[in-house]
Amino acid sequence: MLTINVLLSGRLKIEGFGQGRPVARDGTFPLALREGSKVRQAIKKMRIPAGRVTMTMLNGRQCPVDTPLSSGDRVILIPEDVAALWHALVRQNLGMGIGLDA
Repeated sequence: MLTINVLLSGRLKIEGFGQGRPVARDGTFPLALREGSKVRQAIKKMRIPAGRVTMTMLNGRQCPVDTPLSSGDRVILIPEDVAALWHALVRQNLGMGIGLDA
């Protein structure tokens, strides 16, 4: 087993995904997964419907959902509205160091 920390962004958090799970001080949800799991398994285990997550980040960098996970990883799950905002910031070249590989 491996344990990661999942942060829900925007509407995913507001709409209560992760509700009933323990929350760490930093607002993440510790999540136990099988060895060899990928970001997509974290989304499924958080019971977030397909299509609700449009952008994922692993340890501060944008990543595809088929990215393998390791114990201690921090995964951010981002819905469409927040992802659109992040991409707009990158297009404007604000140099905010938000970790997007656009």
